[in-house]
Amino acid sequence: METFEDRRPAADPVRLAGQFAEWVRGETLPGRMLANLKTGRLPEVLAAAADGPHAERAAPLVELWEGWERGRTLPLDVARGLEQGGIEALLADLSGT
Repeated sequence: METFEDRRPAADPVRLAGQFAEWVRGETLPGRMLANLKTGRLPEVLAAAADGPHAERAAPLVELWEGWERGRTLPLDVARGLEQGGIEALLADLSGT
């Protein structure tokens, strides 16, 4: 039987970067942007990157993300941390652009 997870589209680093850029431009609130990234599978992208050649760059972002998911880090702090941690460059590298 097909599950919801099976029907979800694969993560798209370009789309994730676009959703993050909306926050950078001030078009969306940090919490909404983080929810969009979660729906777009950013946690899976970060986990895969942390297990590959981008591990050094991805590991701090995974830790930051987990802080938000566990309610220990405020959305704005996570958004700023992702920005300072180079999420846009990482997503560009993962997408090949």
